Amino acid sequence: MMPKTFDAVKLMRELRDKLSQEMEGMTPQERVLYVRNKATSTALGRTIAG
Repeated sequence: MMPKTFDAVKLMRELRDKLSQEMEGMTPQERVLYVRNKATSTALGRTIAG
């Protein structure tokens, strides 16, 4: 068995924790707008939303 070079679970937890900190104190509506704006700030996100 080869050693892991990438830990997807660790990355997901780090990203989730970062988003939680950034959205702390926001209303549900503000959170929705925040996530939508984050998603459409990338080329892939714009393609999916388009």
